[in-house]
Amino acid sequence: MEHLAVASAVMVLAAGSAFAQDARQAAVDWSGAYVGAFAGGANGDATYTNVPVGVPDVGAIDGGLAGLKAGYRYQYGAAVVGVSVDGALGNVKGMTSGFNRGLFNVDWLATANAQLGLAFGRALVYGTAGGALVGIQHDYDSGSSLDVSYPRRTHSGYAIGGGAEYAFAEKASISFEVRHFVLEPQTFPHVANVLAHTVDADFTTGTIGLNVRF
Repeated sequence: MEHLAVASAVMVLAAGSAFAQDARQAAVDWSGAYVGAFAGGANGDATYTNVPVGVPDVGAIDGGLAGLKAGYRYQYGAAVVGVSVDGALGNVKGMTSGFNRGLFNVDWLATANAQLGLAFGRALVYGTAGGALVGIQHDYDSGSSLDVSYPRRTHSGYAIGGGAEYAFAEKASISFEVRHFVLEPQTFPHVANVLAHTVDADFTTGTIGLNVRF
């Protein structure tokens, strides 16, 4: 058993050394401009403050999104820094339960971000943070017959997260990214028998993307 353990350890070390050497030989340069497309899902909560009578103060939201991204990176040694912008269309919905309901839908989002990462051969891992604008449609649905549809609002906030990317070709890579969005609350006015109330949201997105570098 001892010999087997030693032999296994030697094999693992040898394989690791070979992989590291291969990774160095196959390393790509992440510097330059890139464009890409991504798709994924989102999950979070819409929170209501000073809620209309009969509306729960928190509702879950979830759904899908897809969009485009563009950015620029610079690599110095293993360190990679960059900036990016992206925009997506979404269908991230939620509805509080009960006789009276708050309806909530994230239908678009856009962000501007800074990135800081480390490159390992063909792989890149990074953190990202930036500002966000999110288009939200908020409605109020009364079980007693009165429905109020508020104009779409743009909520500002920030997004923070991280991702990993792998270059499967010299200029093309696949990425996976997770970000958490926190939005500033917006106040909706008193309409008919719907009281003035404040709505905000936070949600997490997970996306898979395909990027092409120039």
